[in-house]
Amino acid sequence: MKVILVSTPFLPVSAELKYGGTERIVYLLDQGLAEKNICAGVVAPISSKPVSRLYPTVQQEVGVSTVLDKSQQEAWDGLYLRFEHVSLSIQHANNLPGIDLVHLHDDNILVFDRLVSKPTLLTLHGDIDGFWNLALNPSLKSCQSKLVAISQSQKKIFENRGFKVSYVVYNGVDESLFALADKKFNYLLSLGAIMPVKGQERAIEVALNSGHDLVLAGNIGDQGYFKEKIKPKITHDLTEAEDKLAAYLALPAGHQPKIVYVGPVNDEQKKKLYAGAKTFLMPINWDEPFGLVMVEAMMSGTPVIAFNRGSVPEIIDLGQTGQIVSDAQEMIRALATIERIDSKKCRETAIARFGKDQMVNNYVKVYEDILEDKK
Repeated sequence: MKVILVSTPFLPVSAELKYGGTERIVYLLDQGLAEKNICAGVVAPISSKPVSRLYPTVQQEVGVSTVLDKSQQEAWDGLYLRFEHVSLSIQHANNLPGIDLVHLHDDNILVFDRLVSKPTLLTLHGDIDGFWNLALNPSLKSCQSKLVAISQSQKKIFENRGFKVSYVVYNGVDESLFALADKKFNYLLSLGAIMPVKGQERAIEVALNSGHDLVLAGNIGDQGYFKEKIKPKITHDLTEAEDKLAAYLALPAGHQPKIVYVGPVNDEQKKKLYAGAKTFLMPINWDEPFGLVMVEAMMSGTPVIAFNRGSVPEIIDLGQTGQIVSDAQEMIRALATIERIDSKKCRETAIARFGKDQMVNNYVKVYEDILEDKK
């Protein structure tokens, strides 16, 4: 069995990514499938560095800014790059010999999947509002691709809109990138694109009312939201610091909680921030399809307190990896007991459920099932 993975045009598939949930999953899946001699390569932007083999598409990836902030003029250039990526992806899928299955991770290709001459499946990495509309594209009810959700919550949402979702495979995280800390510190952590659906203003509210410092990390996904709701509350900006945790710990002690913005973080920086935190806050304001950051925190031995939205009840094991709450006040109360969760047990539970091998093996089962149906 040989499978080719088709990534997005937004970011390269590489171990060096600072941002990009979908592309990280493609990289990890490619790595695991290559170990099993199943992956035939990755279709992705030319700057990608997959483990197996690259079949390049666009010379320049679309980029993060046009994904997060669609008001930018560059979005038009990104649209043309998407067209080029779709065209070259289909060309690679059809022309490469010995390919049994095409695993799509770019939903732009879905409406064109009948042009692919081999069986296809598409993993649904995003939310329903950014997906195809069956009212406008009714032909997608009979699309060739088998759809794979990344949580039961996401599956239900897509099916309520009329899509047929055949499988659910949870995302995986490379546990070797995260580790337990020798010492925990008394700060709360929020990591993710800064935008209303991520709810960073609620995290600030929790920190201020509970007397804890808060470290905010992530790209600014909505400039207006950042300037109005977040920036006025920031007491320290450590965007330029290389070692984010060390820079935070070097700040002078004060009587008031510190709200510290550290900017975007790479793997090494966030590894330290995750491991050192008392708790990871997830006050989301939308139905998050999965939430890789929750798993990354858990694998660092840091429990998660999250609002009860989307996939949260599927990801958190109550009392073992975190707590689920309804609002900021419940989140504050949960901080009083969250330290009862054992860091080592938290990490072990997360690895058992969401480790790299678990995801890879589950996808192999899906591949085998699809190819068996084609016989």
